Amino acid sequence: MNAFAPTRTSWRPRSLRWQVMAAVIAINLCAALAALVVIIANARRATEIEMLSSLAIGARFVQETVERIADEQGGTASLAQLPLHINGLRHVRIRIEDAQGNGIDLAPASHDEADGDADEVPDWFTALITVPPAERDIPVVENGRRIGEVRVAGEASDEIAEVWEDMTSLAVLALIVNIAILAALYLVLGRLLRPLKTLSQGLQELEEGRFDHRLPPPAFRELALLAERFNALGAALRLARDDNRRLNERLVQVQDDERRQIASELHDELGPCLFGLRANLESLERMTAYAPVASAAERVATMVDILDRIQGLNRRLLRRIRPMSLGHVPFAAVIADLVADFEAHSAGRRFDFVSEGLAEHYGDSIEITVFRCVQETVTNALRHGGARHISIELRHDAASGMLKMAVSDDGSGMRANALPGLGLIGIEERIGALGGRWHIGSTDPKGTRIDILIPLPPANVQAESAERTVIQ
Repeated sequence: MNAFAPTRTSWRPRSLRWQVMAAVIAINLCAALAALVVIIANARRATEIEMLSSLAIGARFVQETVERIADEQGGTASLAQLPLHINGLRHVRIRIEDAQGNGIDLAPASHDEADGDADEVPDWFTALITVPPAERDIPVVENGRRIGEVRVAGEASDEIAEVWEDMTSLAVLALIVNIAILAALYLVLGRLLRPLKTLSQGLQELEEGRFDHRLPPPAFRELALLAERFNALGAALRLARDDNRRLNERLVQVQDDERRQIASELHDELGPCLFGLRANLESLERMTAYAPVASAAERVATMVDILDRIQGLNRRLLRRIRPMSLGHVPFAAVIADLVADFEAHSAGRRFDFVSEGLAEHYGDSIEITVFRCVQETVTNALRHGGARHISIELRHDAASGMLKMAVSDDGSGMRANALPGLGLIGIEERIGALGGRWHIGSTDPKGTRIDILIPLPPANVQAESAERTVIQ
């Protein structure tokens, strides 16, 4: 595995154009090597066939020439006359020998051209094409006596020279064609890869937070789809950034509103209560010396009332920040206590709370989400809808694995085309974070109904305890 690591490392940094060009060049080299093997195999076969055919033709020609000369001279054939009649044959070598074995070669000029062509052929190519030699001996008889012989040998150099010439011509042509193809491929790849370079620059723009950047549509359908998806991604990221900015602004505003409300309640309620408590304690201290016991009891009762108000205020503030009973008290009891607190501070209003099949606990995220949803929807119904009757239903649907909540009222309902307030936006964000969904609509004849569905994790599909609580 390590042996291939340098190759992969050196290959990956290369551009796609370079890799494609290198792959095409490698394929062409492999094709050229395969073509060379085929050419050599065919050339060997063709050379052998051509040499044997030329040998047969040359031997037949020499035999007929010897017989013709012998007939013309009355049965004798002169060795001196043979070179004049059998000179100039191609693809064969002819040697005339007398009876003693002395050679009488043909004129060297008869093979100069063939030898010149053969000298241009590389030795390695000649070694690849050369076939086993073949020859034939033709006796020369004069007056019934053998005076010599003509040796005809096949010569492959002429055929090899022709094959070499043809192959070099094809190689030059193939080289020119491949250069033209590679040049065209280089230009075409440049045009094809230009949109990818533009895409890379666009991704860098997105990485730097410039989500308004858009890519021009390329001329190629596949790359045009890629550019279209990139532009859609940029638009989605821009919307997400804008939404995050708006949510952050709303979050800061909600936090400021909560701090303002808490500060107002501390100033308007807790401050006077503490002042009154201090004043009564000082009065009680002065009265204990000479006042009757009844006056002291009256002051003590006043202080008890003030302490009750402080405790109530403390509970409301804690519930607004975070209910302390969550996770410690059964969930249905926490919601029932919230509804009871609304009823205690909303004189003349009627509240109905129904819970069915609820488990003891659902985890902090689900419980605080449901708590805030009940708190916000009831507050909206009282503050903005002027509702006189509010009904809250909370059910655990084990079949669907959902926690279902419905809050309905008989208030004035939502105005047409009214924009959702920060409370409803907060509900949507909380439910969306848990993968749930919600719907707000009108009831007949008047009022508003909000339905919320929250998926439960597998551990809560089967409720730990099933109970039904009704508060009227």
